[in-house]
Amino acid sequence: MARPARFLPAALLLASALAGGGGRPAQSLPPPEIRAPVRELAVAARPDGTLLLAAISDNGRFNSGRGTSTARVLRTWVGGPGGWAPVGDILNYRQPRPIASLNLVTDARGGALLAWNENYGDNDVVEFRALTGDTWTDWGDRYLGDDLPYAARTRALALWKGQPMLAWGEWLRSPDGSQLTVRTWNATQESWVRGPRFNDRTQFSRTPALTVTRAGQPIVAWLQGEVTASRVLAARWDGQTWHPLGGPLNRHAPGYVAATRLVLDGQDRPIAVWIEDHAGQDTLYAARWDGQRWKPMGAQVSQGFATAPSLSTDAAGHAALAWVEEVNGTGQVHLARWTGQSWTDQGVQNRDPHRDARSPSLTTAPDGTLTLAWREDVAGTYRIELRQYAGL
Repeated sequence: MARPARFLPAALLLASALAGGGGRPAQSLPPPEIRAPVRELAVAARPDGTLLLAAISDNGRFNSGRGTSTARVLRTWVGGPGGWAPVGDILNYRQPRPIASLNLVTDARGGALLAWNENYGDNDVVEFRALTGDTWTDWGDRYLGDDLPYAARTRALALWKGQPMLAWGEWLRSPDGSQLTVRTWNATQESWVRGPRFNDRTQFSRTPALTVTRAGQPIVAWLQGEVTASRVLAARWDGQTWHPLGGPLNRHAPGYVAATRLVLDGQDRPIAVWIEDHAGQDTLYAARWDGQRWKPMGAQVSQGFATAPSLSTDAAGHAALAWVEEVNGTGQVHLARWTGQSWTDQGVQNRDPHRDARSPSLTTAPDGTLTLAWREDVAGTYRIELRQYAGL
């Protein structure tokens, strides 16, 4: 039975705001029923304000002939005033099989796109499904694979008017190098078609972030350079070629950087977030493109060692950022919100700060309501947690 989602009514949010207090009003949402340990999750708002939630969970052990592994399954739910309802059943195409690296995106028409990795012995193969109405498509023939797992693990997704876009990384041979491109599905050719490369192929390039403007033009950010001497770069597609968006985003000299994230506000202005080594600590920074240059969004966002950032924004550019910091090996999910002038630290979001929490995922509804999902260790089993916050 679906449990009530209890989305916050506008009147309750307003009353809570008028009552004052140190933080923005927030309310926990009961998650859908799932008993198995949750390994990954993602949440995305739809145009009508409902939420689409995807989760990978354990599903027993199996022997593949090459050893014993944990089987996993992918499921999705839609949330609304009536509670959570499953959308389809198990969505990975073959079971039992290990799966990982979950992606979920939605578009302005209410569609959604899922991607995940299924392990085929020596290879990771990327599988896809699209949501049309209330049904997930069978896109088993659209899988992508490579004999090097790197290619299946450095990617990003976008969806525009139901059309999928995929930022994809590849190792190159003869001469050696790396290539980042945006691929689109060509129904006539029945294949993913590469666009022009947007990176320097002679430089080690990875971790693309991808978003798409209202006109359907992709914007990308990525990491380029050796691991300890890299830059965060960005570019915009104009329909014919890639144009750099300013210079490197790094706050300091080329060094260790990771985890690029990218979103657009309602005027198609990009906001980027990344992790950068500062004084020996993995630190979160953010910047906004103002049409001429990247403008820093305050100083560092995180205070401890940061991992797993998730970025979202409303149409006005009120960005929100969630990430994980570890305290004595225990993960704590943090949240900060951009007021237009500075980041407001919302503190630790764990239901219990002494329990390990991982995999934060943020999404913003059209009315500005922010939803944060994460997984938290409850008596040895990772469970889904959800919390909702009023718009700024």
